[in-house]
Amino acid sequence: MLEGKLLPREFFLNLIAQEHMEDLLQHLQETFLKEYLSPGTVWEDFTGLCDRCFHEMVLSVRGDCPSSLPADFFLLQGDYLNLKQALTGYSDFRFHFGLLPQEKLLNIALGDRANLPRFLQRSDVRAPGEPDEMDPEVLDILLDGAYLRNLLSLALELKSELVRAYIHDRALSYVVIVLWRAWRQQRPLRRYQQYLLPLGDFGPIVTELAGMANIESWSPVLEGTIGDILSESLELPQDDQISGFEFRIANHLTRIAGRAKMQTAGPERVFSFLVGLQAEIQNLKLVVNGRLNRIDRGLLRQRLREGYV
Repeated sequence: MLEGKLLPREFFLNLIAQEHMEDLLQHLQETFLKEYLSPGTVWEDFTGLCDRCFHEMVLSVRGDCPSSLPADFFLLQGDYLNLKQALTGYSDFRFHFGLLPQEKLLNIALGDRANLPRFLQRSDVRAPGEPDEMDPEVLDILLDGAYLRNLLSLALELKSELVRAYIHDRALSYVVIVLWRAWRQQRPLRRYQQYLLPLGDFGPIVTELAGMANIESWSPVLEGTIGDILSESLELPQDDQISGFEFRIANHLTRIAGRAKMQTAGPERVFSFLVGLQAEIQNLKLVVNGRLNRIDRGLLRQRLREGYV
């Protein structure tokens, strides 16, 4: 099974310890990247190579499943990032196509709003050059809201407690990050409340957080694991707090996905494998790009994400 090919933490520690980049290339032959490696060019765009590998694996797994839903989750974020490009009139889509094909995106870029996802309010989105052209900041918030509604809808469709728990914490932590970054940039959070909602059960949380001037007060509102992780992250140096929160959240979500090991079948196994593969790909990007940029090895070890195995 594909799960058996996922790599343990020791592999990445060994990768960090290699003295020469040629040795890294040899070890990468043991990964899912082996089919994508070509001597002499592998280091030119390693991040792009990794992203292509992951995207094509998602599409492959999606094609082999009775339902596409477990894999759809991993295509959504790239779709909404491409959609932002289309809604601002650009057709140079930087992310791999998922549920929104290139043809639809090109039509949207030309002003056609019929192909917008149902989670995005068409009346709120205006085309470039129109008299009331969309404020870029407002567009970002609207797309974040649509993306989150899409995620939450997907969780309901899958009817899996494990996936629902994962997407709940993924969506809640995403809300925290969006509002936290806005708070850091001294942007009015009431504007985020206005354009991010509706978000179902998260609506009251967004409203309460948006009304708080002090971020240290957010943790009790969030409660549970997300609140605890926020409290831990606020103890870090200020410049490291948001990235530290994201790192801890990523590990927390991987641990949720790891519970699927106890199940013999079902969408949870597919979903959890892709969570594990995503963490593995992120670790490969971290280690290889870190070595290329001569980042301290001790720091690379600290930043390794927890894996599925």
